[in-house]
Amino acid sequence: MRRLPLFRSALAGVAALFIAGCAAPGGPSADEPRTVAARSASEQRTGDQAHPQILAQFGGEVSDRALRDYVDGIGRRLAAASEQPDAKWTFTVLDSPVVNAFALPGGYVYVTRGLIALANDEAELAGVIGHEIGHVTAAHGVQRQERAGIAQIGILGATILGAVAGLSGDALNAIGQLGSTIGQGYVASYSRSQEFEADKLGVRYIARAGYDPLAQADFLANMQAETTLQARLAGGAYNPNRVDFFSTHPATAERVREAMAAAGVSGAADDGRRNRPRFYAAIDGMIYGDSPAQGFVEGRRFSHPELRFTFTAPEGFRIQNSAAQITMAGPNGAGIVFSGDDRQGQDAAGYIARTWAPGIARQTRTGQLQNVQRGRIGGLEAASALLPAETQQGVRILRLTAIRDGDRIWRFMGVQPQGQDRLGLVMDQAAASFAKLSQREAAALKPLRIAIHDVRAGDTPASLARRMALADNQEARFRVLNGLGPREGLRAGRKVKLVVR
Repeated sequence: MRRLPLFRSALAGVAALFIAGCAAPGGPSADEPRTVAARSASEQRTGDQAHPQILAQFGGEVSDRALRDYVDGIGRRLAAASEQPDAKWTFTVLDSPVVNAFALPGGYVYVTRGLIALANDEAELAGVIGHEIGHVTAAHGVQRQERAGIAQIGILGATILGAVAGLSGDALNAIGQLGSTIGQGYVASYSRSQEFEADKLGVRYIARAGYDPLAQADFLANMQAETTLQARLAGGAYNPNRVDFFSTHPATAERVREAMAAAGVSGAADDGRRNRPRFYAAIDGMIYGDSPAQGFVEGRRFSHPELRFTFTAPEGFRIQNSAAQITMAGPNGAGIVFSGDDRQGQDAAGYIARTWAPGIARQTRTGQLQNVQRGRIGGLEAASALLPAETQQGVRILRLTAIRDGDRIWRFMGVQPQGQDRLGLVMDQAAASFAKLSQREAAALKPLRIAIHDVRAGDTPASLARRMALADNQEARFRVLNGLGPREGLRAGRKVKLVVR
């Protein structure tokens, strides 16, 4: 959740269209990739208009100017090797722990902090950026825009679902962050042939720029290990806060090697073509995971040092943080959404009755507002109510709690299956736990960061993993973070990434 709560209209269909996944039936083609030497004015305009929405959806750019300049330099080096060297290019590092990269028409290429943290050298990062540049130069976004009718239907469907999940009215800009559960299945995908074209173009560009194109395959192999680890840590469930890359880029290391052969380039494991020292210098000290602007998730507790509040999810609920809101997924289809609204001039009960409930009713059919109660939570004025609402899964009871904090309203929406009143009372515990943080308490909350360590004689993955500021599975996380196999050791002099407080 960003420093200022974001409650805007639904993410425009065009933006959702270009972010969505890259998997569709059909085999890759070995034909020469199609590229365009110049962009149309409408293509550039599409990217220009969508860019601010992407920044809002994914929490904006990182504040680290040096990191932004570093990634921009890689992108421009690759763009210069493309068919559009003189076109407008914009390379953005999104302040998000989600592992993802994507591109928009008009030369907009995005990578997240989460993705950068999992790369192990500059060539691996360049491989990802080169692939996204390939989507732009092959005009894949334009081809998908021609299929926008499919996407617009999907966005309308997602809007109705969003109302049920707490994304009522103005808060639908979080669709992309919650893509696996709300919007992702609705939106058109890149075809497999388009993905393969981007593979071939990407390896062509990184080879021309002097990088080892095998690095792209190495990155994908490491991403596969990260995906497997995160699924295991989540009990086999997909966690959209951690790994989104393969949901939008179902590539494999083998496919990259096939693309290299088709593009007529070869790789060499040469440190000069990997730029490891420069990469490690650029990410040393980079925030890992949630940033202070988004708030921190620690187990079932969420704390926001900049907005100075905290609350705890009920037992059995898992917190997922996004740029605009926090969701808590629980048992039996129950869930809670926490968000904020800067509307002024209403008390908590009036806000529920005159603003919040009517906003939900505009998205889906609802019953009468019930059981309106006034009180105080954490020393602040509060109110709660129940609202029956129709969903694709049947009628659900929405448990609405509003807490007034100056000119801002904090909102908890519990989605309770019918007949689960006990579970509903459990969900109310989240709102009841809301409390303001003192300035001292907020100042004590620090983000995790990447620290680069030079391996010394006697260092092992197990010993270094114990230095990681992570609560569990430290060695497994250390190995994946550094691209180490399950039994691979370390040699003195190697640089590795640690996660420290």
